[in-house]
Amino acid sequence: MNQNEFDKKIKYFHENMPKQCPILYSMKIIGSKWKIPVMWYLMLNDGQHYNELKRSIGSITNTMLTKSLRELEEDGLLKRISKGTVPPSVTYHLTDTGKDLIYTMGDLFEWGKNLMEKTQRN
Repeated sequence: MNQNEFDKKIKYFHENMPKQCPILYSMKIIGSKWKIPVMWYLMLNDGQHYNELKRSIGSITNTMLTKSLRELEEDGLLKRISKGTVPPSVTYHLTDTGKDLIYTMGDLFEWGKNLMEKTQRN
C-alpha cells in the first residue's frame, strides 16, 4: 500500500469513527489468544468435533478450547450442534456472523504469510 492509499484509509477511519471504538469492541469478542485460531480452523473445515479442533490447533489446552468455544457461541459466532446420541456427538459450526470474518481472516493470513516470508529471507 502506498502512502496516498494509507492516508485515504486513515481519513476514512477518522471520518467514520463512532463513539465506541470498533477495534476495541471487536477485540473484546475475538481478542483472546485462541479464538481466532478456533475460528480459522472452523473456516477451513466446518463441522469439526472437539478433538478434531484440538488436534488442528495443537498446543491449546482443554480448558482454553472449552472456554473459547463457549464464549464464541455466546457471542453468536459459532453454534454447537448435538446429535443427541449416546455416546454424545457434538460438532461446531460457524454462524453467518462468524463467516463474515472470512475476508478479515484472509487478509490476516496473507499479511502473516508475507511477513513470515520476509523474515525467512533475512
